[in-house]
Amino acid sequence: MMPNRAPHESLSTPAPAFRDLAEQILQASTDGIFAVDAELRITLWNRGMERLTGVSGSDLVGQPLFGAFPFLEKREGEVLRRATRGEALPPGPRDFPPPSPTRAGFYQATYECLRRQDGAPAGAFVIVRDVTEQRRTEELLEESEVRFRTMADGAPVLLWMAGQDSNCTFFNQGWLTFTGRTLEMECGSGWAAGVHPEDFQHCMHLYLNAFVERRDFQMEYRLRRADGEYRWILDTGRPRFASDGSFEGYIGSCIDITDMREAAAGLRRMNDELEGRVERRTAEMKRANQELEAFSYSISHDLRAPLRAIDGFSKILMELHAKSLDENGLHYLRRICKSAERMGDLIDDLLDLSRLTRSELKPVGVDLGNLARTVIEEFRKNDPQRQVEVGIEDGLSATGDERLLRILLENLLGNAWKFTRDRTPARIEVGLGVSEEGRPCYFVKDNGAGFDMAYADKLFGAFQRLHRESEFEGTGIGLATAARIVHRHGGRIWATSQPDRGATFFFTLGEA
Repeated sequence: MMPNRAPHESLSTPAPAFRDLAEQILQASTDGIFAVDAELRITLWNRGMERLTGVSGSDLVGQPLFGAFPFLEKREGEVLRRATRGEALPPGPRDFPPPSPTRAGFYQATYECLRRQDGAPAGAFVIVRDVTEQRRTEELLEESEVRFRTMADGAPVLLWMAGQDSNCTFFNQGWLTFTGRTLEMECGSGWAAGVHPEDFQHCMHLYLNAFVERRDFQMEYRLRRADGEYRWILDTGRPRFASDGSFEGYIGSCIDITDMREAAAGLRRMNDELEGRVERRTAEMKRANQELEAFSYSISHDLRAPLRAIDGFSKILMELHAKSLDENGLHYLRRICKSAERMGDLIDDLLDLSRLTRSELKPVGVDLGNLARTVIEEFRKNDPQRQVEVGIEDGLSATGDERLLRILLENLLGNAWKFTRDRTPARIEVGLGVSEEGRPCYFVKDNGAGFDMAYADKLFGAFQRLHRESEFEGTGIGLATAARIVHRHGGRIWATSQPDRGATFFFTLGEA
């Protein structure tokens, strides 16, 4: 660098054109540049120094440097003197005090000796650079790195980072604790030494291919833990890109999934066992259904034959020989006929109940209100002397097998029709209510004989009766049939009642 005026007569004088160019360069520099002669008088003070100090060069040239800036002598005086004498200085820039008491920040300076043409020292020049923003950026980066390492080391997963060449540059404390190795041992490709030999080729193939394609990857492999046990690891890697889009490497996280894999294997074993049990149970049910069909056939054919004989001969005896029997004989003969008739009803009901289990459901949209009105009309035709008030709510839509739902209503409404025969007026209601769980449910309500809730658990069992047959006829199959139909539709059925205060039967169809 050439001073803007010669510090000594023996210094060569540059050509005017070169001197003008050098002057332009000096003044255009964003760095502060100044020069001193051997006596430490200022010989050059560019605009950069004027900006840093707030003092014009025209006021300083020819003045002693430490006279104008006494605070510099304590820290920089010895270095500057060594520079003017041409002594060797440590290479590179060194920290420099703020060039003005009113300025803060960070500065660095580079010192060089000025020499004459014969090589003799003639002074020194100094380049002062404001590195405040650079320092702050470095501090922020350092702070960011500290935060990252703190978070990474405190993370409950194993973390790693790799550069563009696929060599790993970072492992968090979780990884190092898991493997029991140092960062130096794991960096590069050292981590691969802990991969199970059977998984090594597959693991490295996926890892290196991901780097070539620069895509996300996920892989499972066994990694040796500090105690020597191999544990299954789920390793997830994602490529890192700079703000300009350039590839920087990968960052990844690993979790120990050994327990999860063992649990999944246990679930698979349980599922296999369950499927086996289901298959066995299905086979057993199939055999039971076959036996039930054989039993139903036996009832339908083998039992009906002697029953028909008993019923037929009893009626012949009644028609042809009634006059030869006394009153007791006629009483017993009537009981035989009645029992045969009841036995026939029981057989019919049992067959209907068994068919409900085997028949295939054909769900369709059903208007339960219209279905209930049809059933009530049939009751009225078959029992015209009865006067029953019936209220059926409109819009009672449902989804189910229409044939089975009709049988359901026939049983529930038939139950209400039967147990209200001693009531004046008799009332039956069909509508939509709300269950204890807040779900919609259908109900059939009557003001008939009712029952004691202490025996409610017997209502829906086959042949279970809460009233004597002398009071109300029936086989004890109707409510069992109703319950079977509701259950086949995925619903539930229950009842509430008080003796002589009527009963209400609730049911749902499905869980929706």
